[in-house]
Amino acid sequence: MGLAAQLGAAKAIDEVANGRSIRAASKLHQVERTYFRRRIEGIRTREERDEDRQKVPKVLEDHLAKWVVIQGQLGSGSRERLGKKWVTRFLQRHHEIKIFKGRAIDYRRLNGATEATCTVLFTRLAVPEIRKIYSRNRYNADEFGMMEGMGENFLVLGEAFKKFILLKDAFKRAWISVVACISANGRAFLPLIIFSGVNVQQQWFPDTEDQPYEDWYFTTSSNGWTNTDIGLKWLRKVFIPHTKPANPREWRLLIIDGHNSHTTEEFM
Repeated sequence: MGLAAQLGAAKAIDEVANGRSIRAASKLHQVERTYFRRRIEGIRTREERDEDRQKVPKVLEDHLAKWVVIQGQLGSGSRERLGKKWVTRFLQRHHEIKIFKGRAIDYRRLNGATEATCTVLFTRLAVPEIRKIYSRNRYNADEFGMMEGMGENFLVLGEAFKKFILLKDAFKRAWISVVACISANGRAFLPLIIFSGVNVQQQWFPDTEDQPYEDWYFTTSSNGWTNTDIGLKWLRKVFIPHTKPANPREWRLLIIDGHNSHTTEEFM
């Protein structure tokens, strides 16, 4: 679909938002009705789907294309090739960027952190009953993971003030999850490690005298992620007994994600 049709569809969508019918809006802006309806329903065009496979994001390609057009109109343009030291000098000129080692993260985890979910979280934290809970009784438990055979040898560019960069991808390797919990005043629990498998195997652990993980919690699941049974056992055997306040009248707050294992009747 051409640019003119896309611009027409955008104007027609505004018309529908203001109360005009789809038929009238598509006719007014000369937009094919089937295409227009698909745009309203949020169905992406083939060009938009192809953007996911592009090496460079479309917005950057557009800026580059405009620069090429302008240089052509000016009759100039750069004939210089990028040298071996161009990246090094580029970083020296832009101190807001530096090189990091990337940390792999499954795309499903990263995609869950949307503006909508974050808004819901902070709205609930503002409830007066929640704000009365002491910081020592506020806990956040989360699950992060690592992929077997996936090292940290990715070098990427990112904002200089950050400590690491997350690399989002749909990896197909075996996954190992770590459930960590920490209080608002910095008190941390021993982690729960979830392997992919049926049973925890002795050969998964190094045979050394120094075993700092001896008191950690270990279990397995089919995909290396938490599930309803694991979540409930962690709640009963780890969280509840380790967070019991000295004053039984004090409330506790546990902040967790919306995974279905955390929303069962037994867990709640």
